[in-house]
Amino acid sequence: MSAPLTLPRLSCRKCGRTNPMVYLAPVVIEAEGTCICQDCAEARQWLDRDGNLRPGIEL
Repeated sequence: MSAPLTLPRLSCRKCGRTNPMVYLAPVVIEAEGTCICQDCAEARQWLDRDGNLRPGIEL
């Protein structure tokens, strides 16, 4: 029987929040990584009303 997979520890590149519930653009190296949390993406107006990236925004 194999061991369960463990999720990487992510921190937001903008605010430093650890393991946000909803995140974008994860970059993981050896079980640690960075991402952009949804709150930071919304604050920068990168998302539309439905929570999708606006046209022209690349992360």
